[in-house]
Amino acid sequence: METSIAENIRAYRKQRGLTQEQLAEVLGVSVGAVYKWESKSSLPELRLIMEMADFFEVSVDALLGYKIKDNQLNAAVERLWEASRTRDYDAVTEAEKAIRKYPHSFDAVFAGAYLYYTFGAGTKKEPWLRRAIELLNDSRLLVAQSKDSRVNESWICGMIAEMHEMLGETDKALELLKAHNDGSIFDDMIGIMMLSHGKDPEEANDFLEDGLLRTVSSLIQTVIGYAMLFDVKNDSVSGMEMMRWIIPTLEGLGKTNEPGFLDKMRAVFTVFLAIFQFKSGDRKGAEGSFGKAKSLALAFDAAPDYAANRVKYVRESEKTNAHDLLGKTAMDAAEYILRDKEAELRKLWTEACGCGD
Repeated sequence: METSIAENIRAYRKQRGLTQEQLAEVLGVSVGAVYKWESKSSLPELRLIMEMADFFEVSVDALLGYKIKDNQLNAAVERLWEASRTRDYDAVTEAEKAIRKYPHSFDAVFAGAYLYYTFGAGTKKEPWLRRAIELLNDSRLLVAQSKDSRVNESWICGMIAEMHEMLGETDKALELLKAHNDGSIFDDMIGIMMLSHGKDPEEANDFLEDGLLRTVSSLIQTVIGYAMLFDVKNDSVSGMEMMRWIIPTLEGLGKTNEPGFLDKMRAVFTVFLAIFQFKSGDRKGAEGSFGKAKSLALAFDAAPDYAANRVKYVRESEKTNAHDLLGKTAMDAAEYILRDKEAELRKLWTEACGCGD
């Protein structure tokens, strides 16, 4: 319960033009008692609160400054998320009240679970870590109610595994992560956890390799999406900026100088760079980028290799090959990107390819 009685006693006293000594005399208490009330060192007895309310001619609620909280589900859940963000450790009491009041609501139970998850991770307090695990498991049973598609059972299991690891229960954590590693989402966590706790380094390497390849693939897809977005929004500055860091990044991930799938994607992003340069008025820069894209594309198409082990740090073993939906060859991919572009831009590409109009 939140009150502002200390501030209110002081305000009403001054409003009446009274000193602390004079108010103490009216109420038959010591000056020290009034001082302690106004400094929040102590609270007056109920009898004295009622006497002061009568003396100041206000209601007891007004003197207390008590504000009734909105304890409806949405308001309670919102306060728990805010407490998690601000690390308001006193909110655990409110969390328990909300969970008792709405035990079958995913929103309430998960908000409470996340609060304990956050507090437990920050303080390493075992009771909070245990309570987080308990509530997260309850959340798994209610997850069908989740309105956020990103919050699913696998994601919750990852949170539970983190709590187990903090409690020193590594085997439980690894078992949970491996059992719910849909789409290899926990490969990196599993690899790190295994190496941190002296597990088989070769098995850890398997997970880290898969995690690296998944991350590289996701990065490429995401940057393609951004390139399309910046193109639609005519944001050439952001487009050039992004292309100028993804191209050398992919080059750095190549294991050898021999062309591989990453070079096909470098060609794709270099075409996007040319588009952004052209749109920004840098025709000469676009010509140069188209020339580089052509060289990368032709080198890849001469000996196309989609092997995943062409990526740095991936061992020479059988892995799923890379793939994309941009075209069979790198030149096809470039043509696909440019298919709907203005005639002048396509002419520039055609000239770079040495094919004439």
